[in-house]
Amino acid sequence: MLERIFGLPKNVFILGLTSLFNDFSSEMVFAAFPAFFTSILGAGAASLGLVDGIAEATANAFKVYSGRLSDKIRSRKPFIITGYALSVATRPFYVLVSTVSGTLGLRFLDRVGKGLRDPARDALISFSASEDTLGRSFGYHRAMDTIGAILGPLVAYLILRAFPLDFDKVFLTAFVVGLLSIATLFFIRDVVTTQLKTATTGSGALSRRFKLYLLSLFVLSVGSLPIAVMLLQTESLGLLIANIPLFYMAYNLSYAVFSLPAGRASDRFGAPIVIIIGYVFLLVGYAVIALAGGAWSLAFGFLTLGLFPALTDGVQRSYASQLSAAEVRGKGLGWLQAVTGFGALLAGIGGGWLWQAFSPSFAFLCAGIVVISGLILLMFSVSLSERRLTRS
Repeated sequence: MLERIFGLPKNVFILGLTSLFNDFSSEMVFAAFPAFFTSILGAGAASLGLVDGIAEATANAFKVYSGRLSDKIRSRKPFIITGYALSVATRPFYVLVSTVSGTLGLRFLDRVGKGLRDPARDALISFSASEDTLGRSFGYHRAMDTIGAILGPLVAYLILRAFPLDFDKVFLTAFVVGLLSIATLFFIRDVVTTQLKTATTGSGALSRRFKLYLLSLFVLSVGSLPIAVMLLQTESLGLLIANIPLFYMAYNLSYAVFSLPAGRASDRFGAPIVIIIGYVFLLVGYAVIALAGGAWSLAFGFLTLGLFPALTDGVQRSYASQLSAAEVRGKGLGWLQAVTGFGALLAGIGGGWLWQAFSPSFAFLCAGIVVISGLILLMFSVSLSERRLTRS
């Protein structure tokens, strides 16, 4: 059986295809959300931020449970298949909803599927790759994920351009594409871990270094405004509602192009420095979008903003894999995503409210202050970890 494809472990390569098709599907729906909320549901930034924050954070609670359970049974594939299938199954039902609460219910189920699959999938990637190629493997996966996230908004834009406000066509097309992601899962092979838990203390617990890392990421995620809310800046500039997916595509284009180089850079220079640079780009992106006066400057802002997840998303998971022992890898990755998800809840609710109640500029200012605080905490935790490693 072929174990490597284009120099990548077979599981890593296939899971990249899975994410490409799934994000193609899910981001078609997500890119249409700002226009769907304002034109069909009659809701604004506060409702959009609330739905996005609650769905992401509540579903992320499942990541702790699913990651821990996948460690316990030492098998990942069942969680991956169930999670992707549940998410894809929600997409055709958007044609039936006409209220914010109905949309929240479907968005919640979609994110439950994500909560079930993500820790197991990331653990499978980490076990399929060698330690010195973890950054590259996670970077490739995030790049493929984001290529799908480029295609999704582009197709959503073309559909809405040809059929204005016909969101049903977007949702049904997304469902068909999502079925392809499920089909790819038949080609992955589970890695059943056989590590035995020792009797020494701490074998099943997360290290103090890991907990400090989680705390810093929580603060940073609170300062990371949801992209769905930031896309409403297009309306503030008086741009056509059908153009919203194009700006989301610009964000994802930058994300896709730089994800793999970011992973390689983390293997070479260390994950912490790459993560810090990523959050600096987040701050720059905030400033450019807040000050944008037209379509081109706004597009540049979203291109800049895309460097943030490219430099942090996969690299944060790679670093978490390095900080967690094999027998608690799924648990650690589950906590990573749960903590950032709960931070996203606060960012979604608080950021959406500040945006609507005060102004976009004030929301960006507050978010930037929180990000700077999180960066200080992250640098402290990395410095503390390095001192402990030097002493040992």
